[in-house]
Amino acid sequence: MTKAPSKNIPVADSDIDISDAVDAVDAADTRKGIQSVEVSGVIIAALCDFKFPVPLKDLAAAVDMPPAKVHRYLASLVRIGLAWQDDLTGLYGLGPMALRMGISAIERNDVVMRAGRLLRNLAIDLRSSGHLAIWGERGPVLIRTEHGGPPIISTMGLGTVMPLLRSATGQAFLSTMPRGAIEHVIRAEQDILHWDDATVDRLIVETRERGAAVIEGDIVPGLSAISAPVYNLDGAVACCVTLMNPKANYFQPGQPAFDVFLRAIADFTQSWGGKPRDEAEDIQTAIIKDHSALSGGRKGV
Repeated sequence: MTKAPSKNIPVADSDIDISDAVDAVDAADTRKGIQSVEVSGVIIAALCDFKFPVPLKDLAAAVDMPPAKVHRYLASLVRIGLAWQDDLTGLYGLGPMALRMGISAIERNDVVMRAGRLLRNLAIDLRSSGHLAIWGERGPVLIRTEHGGPPIISTMGLGTVMPLLRSATGQAFLSTMPRGAIEHVIRAEQDILHWDDATVDRLIVETRERGAAVIEGDIVPGLSAISAPVYNLDGAVACCVTLMNPKANYFQPGQPAFDVFLRAIADFTQSWGGKPRDEAEDIQTAIIKDHSALSGGRKGV
């Protein structure tokens, strides 16, 4: 008679890895899942939370595990491309497979995929460079770039987190996202820029009245940039489309490129069926105006 496998197979922590955990799990009870995979997910999530590559000891502290245990998991994650280790510094970050997974997930969002085609067409029509951004935990994250005009020297690449208050992309999100969802990013940048609440509130109102965020040479000297949101069917912001051109004032209101850009965004929104949450925006605008009328608020330093 064949002996039934034990329900709880003791495995030494020093010997466990992903393949060992797969063999050790009771296949008859799928509700248990695979603990090793779940632990790996915790480590990957922590890598996502860190803005820069991180030392092993800091990552271990973040997930509340012994460094030796985290190191063994990282060895497997590095081998399959979900994590990456810098050969010179030994620091850990997300690997190429993690980037591929993230981009694939984003591309399967139909409105974002269609917005990517809109970005490409606008870049070609207006002989400009541009990018698509979605909202991440720390602000707008670039997920796609297009070049349809003169090359623009920039350090902005896929995965770059754009400033919320000083970039056209950031200001497009700022003027359309629920304030509560982005307040932590606003506060962090206010502390750096020494902007008071009235300055931020005024920027939001001006961007909404204009219909798009427009920046002149703030992030990159001499660069004209414009950005506007694309909405999901439920009225939430799906992504923002941004164009950049080396000609000064190229996207300023009254210029042909400004009108072409806004019309293309409006036509795309209508064809997709998305629209902003008008009622929520009206409420938020009223709150901003009431807040600006108060004598208090955050003061510039």
